[in-house]
Formats: sequence, structure tokens, C-alpha cells
Amino acid sequence: MMIFGFEPFKGAYEVAERVVGANVPYEWLIYFIMFIPIIIFLYGAWKRIEIWTLGEGKINRFDKIWVRLVSWFTFSFAQARVIRKPVAGWMHALLFWGFLVLAAAAGVDAAHYWTGFPPIIGNAYIVFSCIVDIMGLLALLGIIALFYIRYIMKPERLNDTKPEDGLMILLIFIILVSGFFLEALRIHVQILLAPTAETHLAVAADYERFASPVGWVCAKLFSWMSMGAAEMSHRILWWFHMAVSFLFIALVPFTKLWHIVAGMCNYAFRDLGPSALRMVDNIEEAENFGVERVEEFSWKDILDLDACIRCGRCQENCPAYNTGKALNPKITIIQNMKAHMYAKAPYLLEAKKLSADGETSVTALEGAAAAVMDSSLIYDVVTAEAVWDCTNCRACMEHCPMFIEHIPKIIEMRRNLVMWQGDMPSEAQAAFTNMERNYNPWGVGWALRSGWLEERGVRDIVNLLPEDGGDFEYLFYAGCAVSFDDRYKRVGEALIRLLHKAGVSVGYLGTEEYCCGDSARRLGNEYLFQTLAAQNIESFNNYGVKKIIVVCPHGYNTLKNEYPQLGGQYEVYHYTEILAELIEKGKLQVTTPINSRITYHDSCFLGRHNGIYQQPRSVLKACGTSLVEVEKSKEFGFCCGAGGGRMWLEEEAAEGHKRINDTRTSQLLVPEPEMIVTNCPFCLTMISDGVKGTDQGETVKVFDVAEVLWKAVG
Repeated sequence: MMIFGFEPFKGAYEVAERVVGANVPYEWLIYFIMFIPIIIFLYGAWKRIEIWTLGEGKINRFDKIWVRLVSWFTFSFAQARVIRKPVAGWMHALLFWGFLVLAAAAGVDAAHYWTGFPPIIGNAYIVFSCIVDIMGLLALLGIIALFYIRYIMKPERLNDTKPEDGLMILLIFIILVSGFFLEALRIHVQILLAPTAETHLAVAADYERFASPVGWVCAKLFSWMSMGAAEMSHRILWWFHMAVSFLFIALVPFTKLWHIVAGMCNYAFRDLGPSALRMVDNIEEAENFGVERVEEFSWKDILDLDACIRCGRCQENCPAYNTGKALNPKITIIQNMKAHMYAKAPYLLEAKKLSADGETSVTALEGAAAAVMDSSLIYDVVTAEAVWDCTNCRACMEHCPMFIEHIPKIIEMRRNLVMWQGDMPSEAQAAFTNMERNYNPWGVGWALRSGWLEERGVRDIVNLLPEDGGDFEYLFYAGCAVSFDDRYKRVGEALIRLLHKAGVSVGYLGTEEYCCGDSARRLGNEYLFQTLAAQNIESFNNYGVKKIIVVCPHGYNTLKNEYPQLGGQYEVYHYTEILAELIEKGKLQVTTPINSRITYHDSCFLGRHNGIYQQPRSVLKACGTSLVEVEKSKEFGFCCGAGGGRMWLEEEAAEGHKRINDTRTSQLLVPEPEMIVTNCPFCLTMISDGVKGTDQGETVKVFDVAEVLWKAVG
């Protein structure tokens, strides 16, 4: 090809192919111009990543390299998390894969120019081109569907649509449509040239019907155009298409499109561990607690801010937001923090540079700059009200397609409020005092912890370790609710009798058992949590505990997932796991089926935090109940409102909304059950209170799984 010339179109070729750059003067220039958007992209990417490095918090996400690579591949290319929202998810997947294939095809063209990569011809060209064409069409359908969802359907979860969203949709649409029109013009010219083609060649490049099916159809739109006009239009559109494509590449780091890169990073660096809050190491020597300034978060937390695509799935499933609270995990947490971080970043980077140069301070800031730097993360950006609204139900993290970690950020801010500023709800302070003095949030004297055994008449069948000693297979960790809540003592009794009936040997610590510390930790008092946990671990080790049956899901999650941070390594089971196994082995047999219509409430800490959905249901099924699933169940379950330590805080109903527990109760009552069943003391309390406030309070009873099974086994 000459420097100032070009290769003209032909009606057809002896073997099926497409000549890259045909009909385009100076086509070779594009392979040099392309470095401009690439350089802009790399510069913008570095500036974004530079902001991630401002995070001061320490976190290790470079372990388990192979697992992380698999995670990156699975969630980036299989879009496994995105497609959990079927319509929007699949449309996004079509767009992603369509663009990926189109980018690969463009890469083949560039490789052909720079490296002499052999052109794709013959049947290989037909297949390759057809795949690219179809994927481009699917991408076009995806972007149109996403436009329809955002601007026509307007779901409430997309309540913060910005002009940038529409511009990016328009840009992608233009790239895809111009690509097809470009292809259509080429095919139209080839059809016009067909009569001049030699007879032994394929007439009118007939193979393009199969190689470019979309372009072949679109060519009919230009059938009225003369050859000269079509050739000129093709040249102009070719340069326009390349310009908007390069604009897309250059804009990625500076717009919402950056989520493509940030999201892939998040898939690689997501939390691979169990559901546990981050540990504060060497707490006795800590100089401050929690996070007071946005830059005190870790680099991964700041990456989370960039990965957020404002899809609203967290908001859509948040019980606090859905009952009118100040908390919105998308806006009042992630997006507000992101805006604040990017406002502070220039000054933080300047300070970092001065520090590296040996200077100690930045230039005195005034006006708007000073306001940005002096603004309080907790009081001005996120607000303490939003921080305290969170129930730690994990719905936001479960449904986020980018694996953003909302709860750890909220807990870090609570730690700062509680342990550094001493600013907390009075009810939280009362709960802390009760746990400090009597090792339980109810505040009942610790010496009465094993009194429920006598009260419920099961002392004779319990191996109370401090008094009886003896061997046991499992430690029965009753928890504070069984010990001190009159209603839940009945659940403890049912469990003890069931285990005794099945011949399971258990030991019980009595007054040497302490609060698990869940409420203390979730409310931000990390020091109190570690104190309580250390006491329990010491008790467990003193009696050689290996396996533990836990009654409360909050205690289950804490002992199983968080005690290992302090060296407490045990086999921990929720009681529903044990009961399901005993039924399966025939050690517990139902003699009096419970022929009742029931609805079942999934505890957040048993369900979303630990993935236990089936075992409680299998127990209830074995009991002969007729279980009717409510709309919001399993991973979509709605919180009762007591998690995250909020069991001990007052909740005021927002105007126009019910309280969280009343909202959940209404959902559970929709199928008109005779009975509502739970597996958690907090849930039992909250749902029972909710039922009492309805006109079904006298007819619908609330029970625990263990109570239902005990009744069924006679």
C-alpha cells in the first residue's frame, strides 16, 4: 500500500476475506493515532490508582493467589455476580461480552499491521466475522435494554441517575451503530461492484451474507446510494467511528466506565474469608480506634468506592433504607465517601509528596479547600445517624455485583464513635455496662447464668461442667438469651431435651460461659468484644472443648468466624445443623406431625452471613409442617431489625413507614400462616412483638425451630 494511497474495494475476493482499511486514505495513520487514547487511559488509570494508595489502613489481599485469579476470571468474564439480577444482569453481560469480542477483533487488525499477523481468510474468516457480528448485535440489544430500564422503567434503585450515565450509554450506542453502518456501506459498495467481478469469483461477495449477517441486512438501508457517495460516506464514517472508539478508551479512567477496571480489581481482591469483622491487633497499644478520616481506610476500601456502579442493588435490599431511615448503602455510605475522597485527594497527594521530599506540612489552606479538609467523615459526610441505622444484615454485600464491603466500613466508623469519641446512643452504653459487669447485655447477675436449668426442669439431664465434670462430645453454648430471656429459655429446654433424647453428650459451662461479644463488636466496642472472647476461649480450652453447638446465630457466627482471630479454633455448629443430621440418621423421629401452615424467617447471621438455609427447612419439613415461602426469603430475606447490636437500641418509625420488625412481620403474614418459625432469639423477640401489633396477634404464634421439633417428636 502506498503512503498516500489506499486499496479500493472489490466486488469479491477469490477466498472469503475482508481487507482491513480498504477504501480509507491514510488508514495507516490510525495505528499511530491509537497511542494517544492509550496514553491518556494509562495516565488516568495511574491517577485513579494513586488515590487508592492514599489509604492508610492495613489489609492483606495478596494471599491465595490462585483462588483470586479464579475469582477474577469467574466474576469478570462469566459475570456470575452481575447476572443474579436476571434482566439487567444479562443485558449487561451481553454488552460486556459484545464489547470484549469487538475489542478482540480490533486487536487482530492492529496485530496484522504491527506484527504481520496473517489475515483471517476463507471459512475461518466467515466464522470469525459472523461471531463478531452477532456479538456486536447482542451488545447493541444490551445497551438499548439498559437505556430502557434506566430511563423508561426508572426503577427506584436507580434514583441517582446522572447526566454522565446517559452520555456513556449514548457513546456506546454510537460506537455500535456506526460500526454496523460502516460494515453496511462496505457491503453495499461490494454489491455494486459485483457485475465487474470476474465470473469465477463469488458474485457480490455472497459469503458476506453469512460472515456479516447484520451488516448484510443493514446494507439495504443504503441501496439508494450511488457508488461514489457510498465510498465517500464509508471513508467519513470510518474516521468518525475510530474517533468515538478512541474517545471511549480515553474516557474510561475519568468516567463511570472506570468501573470496568475497578470492578475487575475488586473481583481479585475481594474478601475470601468467612463473615468476620476486621481484627484490631494489639488493641492495648493502639493509639486511636476506628476511622475518623476517609484516608484512614485501607486501599481496598478506597478501591470499593471506585468499583461502585450505582446499580442500587444494595439500596434495594437494605432494610434500613426500605423503612425510611437515613442509611442508604449506595448514597449515604459509598457515594458520599467517594465524593469526599476525591475532593480531598489533591491535598492529600500534595501532602504525601511534601512528606516524601522531607517537608512536614502542606501550604495553608483557605476557603473551600479548608472546608473539604476539615469536614468530618462521620458527622458531615456519612452522618452518625446513618452509621447507627445499619443492622449488619449483609444484604448490601450479598447483592452487590462488585463485592463492595459496606459493613466493615460502618463498623470502623462505629469504633471511632464509641472508643475514641465516646459518642453513642445511651442504650448502647447501657448494654456495654451490662456486659462489662454481668457478662450479658440483659444485665442480669452473672451468677444466675445456669439458673434456667432448674427453672425449666432439665438440670438432671445436663452435664454442668463446673459441678459434674465428665466427658462430652459437644459443648452446649447456650448464650445469653437462653440464660436470661424468659421466652427463649423454653427454646433452650427444647434443645437440651432433643439432644438428650438423641443420645448426644453435651457439656455446659454455666457461670463459666460468657457473652460471645457479638453485640459489643457490632456496636463498635472492640475492646469489650476481645475481653469477652478471651474469657470464653480460656474457658473452652480449660475443658478441652473441640466441638460446640451454638443456639444463637449471632453467637454461632462469632464463635465460628471471629474467635479464630484470637486463637479460638473449634468445630462450631448451629443447632439446626445438628438437628437436621440427627433426623437424617434416624436418632430423632417424628411421632406427632405438625400439620400447620407456616412461614419461616431466615436469620441474617445464619443465612446471608453463613449460607445456612436448607437445614432449618429440612427440620421443619420433617416435622410435617406445610412451609410457604414468603417473597423475601433465603438470600433475599428481610432483616428483623435486631442485628448489628440494634437489639439493644430503640427504633423510631420514620414518617410513612413501619419499623423494620413490623415490616418483616407483615411480609411473613402475607400467606396467612398459622405459625411463624424462626431460629434466632433476636428474631423471635422482634417477630413476636411485630405479630402482637397486628390483628392476628391472638391467632398466629411465633416459635423457634427447636420448639416445633420437640413438639413433633412427642
